[in-house]
Amino acid sequence: MAQEPTPRNLPPPRSPVYLVLLWPDEAGHWEGRIKDARTGLEHPFFELEELLSWLENHKQRRLA
Repeated sequence: MAQEPTPRNLPPPRSPVYLVLLWPDEAGHWEGRIKDARTGLEHPFFELEELLSWLENHKQRRLA
């Protein structure tokens, strides 16, 4: 009996893909890096609000 393919939640072709790495800092807050999967460029952030702001700004640029 053939197995059904596993459904995957992949982004649409040509859409940007970002890898977000998170870890707790010494004070227990979250910090991390955003990496553009296509270019390899990385952007550090030191608060979750900064991450959300960065993502929102890139969303606005994409829609413009």
